[in-house]
Parts: sequence; C-alpha cells; structure tokens
Amino acid sequence: MTRSSRPSRPRSLIKQLDASTARVWIIDAVGDLIHLSPAMAEWLGKSTETDESQTVQTVSEQWVDALRPDPSIRFRGHQTRQITLSKHLGDSKGLGESNLSDEALTAVAHWISLGNSGYTIGCVGEFLRDSEVPLSDWLGEGGLRQESLLRELIAKHQTSNARTADILLAGESDAAVLLRRRVTAATSMRCHLGLFTPTNSSSRELALRLHDTSAPDESLTVVDGALMDAELLEAYAAPAIQSINQHDSHRSNATLLIERLDEMPDDAQLKLSQWVEVFGDHLRLIGMLDPASVVDNHSHRGKPDDPLDAQIAELTHMPQAVTGIAKPLMNLMRAMPITVPRLKDRREDIPTLALALLREAHRSGQPQKRMSDSDMPRLGRDAMDALTLYPWPNDFDELAEAMASALGRVVGDRIGRDHLPLVIRSYRVGPRTESEQEPEKIENNFRIESLDEAVQKYERKLIDQAMEASQGNKAEAARRLGISRARLLRKLDG
Repeated sequence: MTRSSRPSRPRSLIKQLDASTARVWIIDAVGDLIHLSPAMAEWLGKSTETDESQTVQTVSEQWVDALRPDPSIRFRGHQTRQITLSKHLGDSKGLGESNLSDEALTAVAHWISLGNSGYTIGCVGEFLRDSEVPLSDWLGEGGLRQESLLRELIAKHQTSNARTADILLAGESDAAVLLRRRVTAATSMRCHLGLFTPTNSSSRELALRLHDTSAPDESLTVVDGALMDAELLEAYAAPAIQSINQHDSHRSNATLLIERLDEMPDDAQLKLSQWVEVFGDHLRLIGMLDPASVVDNHSHRGKPDDPLDAQIAELTHMPQAVTGIAKPLMNLMRAMPITVPRLKDRREDIPTLALALLREAHRSGQPQKRMSDSDMPRLGRDAMDALTLYPWPNDFDELAEAMASALGRVVGDRIGRDHLPLVIRSYRVGPRTESEQEPEKIENNFRIESLDEAVQKYERKLIDQAMEASQGNKAEAARRLGISRARLLRKLDG
C-alpha cells in the first residue's frame, strides 16, 4: 500500500506498543494503516524481520479495509465488531504462510479513538467482561465508556434537533424567508438571543440548534423560567455559573436557555439581570417568550410592512406589567430577536412542511415497516386541503403529530382525509354569527363614571371566576384566562 504523504504519528506510543505482545495496529487521520505491532504481523502470517514501513506497505488493501473502524467511531469514541481476513488475500501479496491455516482468520476487533488527534488504535484478543471492569472506568470522571456514550447521545440529539429545525424553517412564504434569514444571522455570531415563540418541542429544538451552531463548544444549561424564583434559579443555573468561574486565570463562557422567560417571577429576573451585569459577555442568554397574548390584546394601528418586527417593537415599548419581563432583560432579547411565525400566518408553507414531517416520521418512526422513501405513502388532495384549512392552535408540533398519526393509520399508498386525526378531518369553517354580521347598536345616552374602574371590576370578576373554576390553582386559573401565571400573581397582589 502506497501513500503520497503520511501525517506525523505518535512515536512514543508506537514504541510502547512494539514492546508489548499485543496484536495492535494504528489507523491515522486519513484512514491509512501506519503501524502493525510484531504480534499482529505474526498473526497475519507475515515475517517480522522487515522494518515497520515495509511491513505496513505490503499489507493487502482489502485487509486494510477490514482493519478500519466504521465512520461512527467519530461519535462513539470506541467500536467492537468481528473481522475476517481470508487466506488468499495474504497469498496475493506474497506474504509468508507460517501462521496461515486453511481457514480464514476470524477475531473480534476493538478500536479506540485517540481524542481529537484523528488516530485510532485497533486490537484483537481477550478482554474483561463488562461486569469485571472497575466501576470507576464506567462512571468515573473522564471514564472512557461514559464519555463516549455521552458524546454519542449528544450527537444524536444535535442531529435530531437539526432535522426538526430545518423542517421548521422550510417554505417559500415571506414569513419563512424572513425566519431563515434571521436564523442564519443568529448562527453566525455569539450574542444574546430572543425567541418570540411559545415554548414547545419545536421551538425548544430550534433554540438548541441555534446554540449548537453559534457556540458548539460552550456549556448549555436549560431552565424553565415559569418555575424559578431567585433561590431555585441559583440552584438550577449552578452548572453555567460554575463553568464561568472554574478557571482562576480567565473566565470561560456559558449559555443559559430560559424557557417561558416572560413568566419568570420578578426576583428571578432581577437575579438574572445581576448575573449578566457581573459576568458580562461570558454569560449568554437565550430567552423564549410568548408574544401571543400581547399581540392579541394590543392590536396595531394600520397594517405594518413587517408584522414580525412590529410585534417585537410593540413588546419592547410596553411595561413589565403587560409583557411579563423586566426592561433590562427585554433589551437583551432585542439584541437578536427571532419571531417564529404561526402556521396560520404561513398557510402556503403547510404542504411543504407536511410532506417533510411525513418523511421524517417515515424515516425515524417506523424503520421496520417501511425501509425507503419509495414505500412512503403520498398525501391525497383531500388530506392536503384539510391540513391547509385547519387553524392549528398547537402549531408546528400539532402538524408533526398529525403526520405521525396518519402514517400509523394508513394501510395503502395514499393518506386521505379519513387517516388524519378526528379534530382535523372534522373541522369545518362555520358561518358568521349574527353579532359578526351586524354591528352592535350603541345607545345614544351611553355613559359611565370611570372606564378604568369598570374595566378593573370586570377583570376582577373574571379572575374570581377562573380561580373558583380551578379550585384555587393559580397556574390553571392563568391558563383559563389566557395569561401567564406571573401576570396573574401581579394582578392578585394588586
């Protein structure tokens, strides 16, 4: 086997391996075999009298392919599988036959990746059972198995997050194009991010994708703002704060992802603002805020050129009593604001999103039932019309669940309206009510003493009804009123 160039190899390690009797080989960063230990060369049936370079270069290319690990070792860090080296391959290269039998050489091979160097060590032989391995090697700090399993798990999550985010960003509507541009800008730099979207599965995965792309080597801590007071925030955010303070000479960086930031109690928001002031750019915030109630309750005058920008602009000029978030934190969220549009605002993208989600459900949900895209059922026109007509109150996540549900129900090669969930296939656009058809008549002698007082009394009546219906559960009462729990608490205290 010849190579035009060879990267530098770990000489000290090779000397150590040569001194042992282990059957060991080394694969370099470009996938070439660069070393065979004497015991490995003898097992292959080669003469060990030649020097290392001659021994390596006379190994059959097919043997080298068998000695290479699978590409998945980049994520796992280790690998084990059975290899078979047939005799005639050795004969074709003129190798010695002293240790070759009539049967092929078969053994269980093990590979371990040497960190970020690109080198991989392979070996064959007897190994301890898992039950005989010291517990510290499994779970101890820096334990190889634990570290490799964590890397594999993180890689799987990042891949899944990337696929979901790519589907969420698909489409050719103005809202989809604007969203992609803002996400592209956010991934090109490390800065505070404000995601103006309800906290759900898809928006959470988009936030993780933004972090993984803009600061892949930075520690990430996720907290639910609605459940945090100042004391709980200190406990749950401890990994991020410790990551910043762990170096005496210089501080490292860390990211806090705060879900439902607009529902975070005031004392926790104050603590968060103090951390940002103390740690500066070392602490990055990714906040998720739901602007729906604010947008519904405070309509714009006239139609803006960019409704997404208008929503954010309106939020930033409202007091904390309305937005649920303190002004210092809101200013940080304005550094790079990203509004994820609702499906009802991008109906022309629904066919594209539905097909992409159907393909994702087909790929990951039922690998045993359907193995290729050619087996994936198509979406019928009646089903597509129903998907486009439906208002999608639970947005992108509901569409993903609908596609997975339809894929589980369908038997043939076509998904029709009847295969969709009941709430979608039974949805109809009803006629307008009389109150919608005719404007309300206003009496000429209408007059009240105080609008503020009347609104306050009516609001208090609604709050009392919600609290009674929820049996005193404030979180449930807030849900029934369509406001955040933090906002309800402020109104009860007031």
